[in-house]
Amino acid sequence: MNKKSLFFFFLLCGIIVTGCQQNEKTSTKKEPTKTVEEAKDKGEIPEIPFSMIAEEIEKEPAGNLFEKYNRTKELAPNEEYTPTVDQAINEYISSIKKVETKEWNAQKWAQSLITNFRTQYSDTIQPMKDFEVKYDKLTLPDGRLLQDVNEEELNKGPDKVNIAILLDASGSMKANVPGGNKMKLAKASLKSFSESLPKNTDVSLSVFGHKGTGADKDKKLSCSSVETVYPLKSYSKETFSKALNQFNASGWTPLAAAIQKAEKQLLQASDEHTKNFIYIVSDGIETCGGNPVNAAKEAKKAKMDVQINIIGFDVDNEADRQLKEVAKAGGGEYTSVKNKQQLDDEITKSWKESMGKTTWRFWVAGNHNNINWDSVGMSNQLRKLYNNQITSRNRELDRMNKALNQLLEDKIIDYDTKSSTYDLLFKRHEAIKNYADSIQNDKNTEIFDTADRLKIIIDRITKDLDL
Repeated sequence: MNKKSLFFFFLLCGIIVTGCQQNEKTSTKKEPTKTVEEAKDKGEIPEIPFSMIAEEIEKEPAGNLFEKYNRTKELAPNEEYTPTVDQAINEYISSIKKVETKEWNAQKWAQSLITNFRTQYSDTIQPMKDFEVKYDKLTLPDGRLLQDVNEEELNKGPDKVNIAILLDASGSMKANVPGGNKMKLAKASLKSFSESLPKNTDVSLSVFGHKGTGADKDKKLSCSSVETVYPLKSYSKETFSKALNQFNASGWTPLAAAIQKAEKQLLQASDEHTKNFIYIVSDGIETCGGNPVNAAKEAKKAKMDVQINIIGFDVDNEADRQLKEVAKAGGGEYTSVKNKQQLDDEITKSWKESMGKTTWRFWVAGNHNNINWDSVGMSNQLRKLYNNQITSRNRELDRMNKALNQLLEDKIIDYDTKSSTYDLLFKRHEAIKNYADSIQNDKNTEIFDTADRLKIIIDRITKDLDL
């Protein structure tokens, strides 16, 4: 080949390659995507995406025909729900016959069925997610739920506890009740109570009305006699016993003055971490002109945490009413007793309970059963929500399958297309089933794990208190 011929050969090849490149560029150019309106104008079904991922399925909107016919009856009995399915399928078949579907594959049919018949999954899944595991019968004395308090906090008491014991030594305490003399019985019970106090507790003992007599001539002396015979400090058995032996029942009843003096002593010994208690044993009303109810209210207003608890020892109706009001004003408890056994029980049990440690005594016995019943109750409530989800997803698949059967019967699709389409729908159904199962399982686990944790706490409290 000469040079001239070779030149024309390469020129021809260049023209051919350039033409090929131009054709290639043209063939890979994307056609503009049709809008929904354009697709409808041409009698086609617009492309509306659907997902096979459960978390995305949950967020998808309700199908057009489901929203129109089925949604309000989705969880209703069959006799109410089924007619709405027939209406939706009839409209779907009528509409689909107007569309050119000969070239549709299983993916296209699945898209058509899903976007028309799918349920609103958030209606049944979100209530399961929002289900609150709450043991609301198990509350602490301060009103908090036991499950909201960790074990470390529960077992931790205040940094310091101060106890002021006020003993009525008016003349009426000389009387006898079943079991012995009131004053002697009160002293014995208070001694036993003080011996059992925790290590972080300081205690004081004050006596009121122990000087003079009940005669009018001694009223001034007796009403001014409020004496702290054991100053606020840790318990000493020997010193406390000596303090109890320093006085006897004698005169009038300056209850208000005794509360006021205890308030001042506790306030001086308190900070923000101190828990204070005033415990009173009395057998009568204020007889010195004071107002013990107001005194109790003022103590509660003081800048300290304080509670006033009272035992009425063999009191009449008038004293019972007044002492009950005083305890209420002081944020505490009032109990009336008539004999030695009742006095011992109240001082050794109720007073300790008011300190916040054995408050659990009245509480522990029945609460294992409460936990068990609450666990079962919550699990049943969750199961009802889960059953709604089962109904929703099963009815969704059933609607789509019925529509497929009708398409097959009307010879709009063949059996292979029906089968392939159903496989896609069932795969989607299984994805949402597994998702809902995991939510239910996680909630059930939370219910029973919380129950087990609460039982361990109660068992430990029971062991610590030797109940």
